Amino acid sequence: MRSSSSGKKPGRGVRFVQERSRETLRRILKAAEEVFSEKGYQRTSVADIIARAGIGHGTFWLYFRNKDDLLRHLVQDLMSDLGSFAWYRESDAGKTPIDRLEDVEVIIGDVTGTFERHPHVFPLILRASLESEDFRNTLNELLRPFARILEGKLRENLGKGLCRNLDPQVATPIILNMVEFANLQWLARGIPCDRETLVRNLSALIFHTLKHT
Repeated sequence: MRSSSSGKKPGRGVRFVQERSRETLRRILKAAEEVFSEKGYQRTSVADIIARAGIGHGTFWLYFRNKDDLLRHLVQDLMSDLGSFAWYRESDAGKTPIDRLEDVEVIIGDVTGTFERHPHVFPLILRASLESEDFRNTLNELLRPFARILEGKLRENLGKGLCRNLDPQVATPIILNMVEFANLQWLARGIPCDRETLVRNLSALIFHTLKHT
């Protein structure tokens, strides 16, 4: 009687196919990041990515429907990285304290560190968001947990008589835009400092805004 295959490890041939598939995916993603960075999102075609990756058209379609689908895959990798932080996860967002400068530094450090680990992807999302409503929504979704924390703290502090001249619905996206643009400039070496200095300065600006009287 033939034994059940349940629980068995994949055979050597299957593992080889899986490893080759992962390697092909890595080549496509790496090629896409490079060409997007060089030509910009709108000017890049699928043919450009295929040529850089050294694959056939049919191979590309096995993984992605179009370049939008590919960029969404890159975004998901970045979001999964952010999702490893407790403050980012929706169930924990309401429990995140930002009453001290150190609390803000933790969040900004996590955000900046993630963008640093994805140095090509974050600028791509920003550029694509200027050209596409779909990707504007994607960018908003990316930092929605941080926005929720900021807006909640602004409303709380308004009740305490702090930041009286700020409208939480307006101030929150302004702060997020500041964080995004500062990171974009830093990644492009437009802000000449190390990551710790960037985090410290951004965090101080946000903290003092939240405590403004």
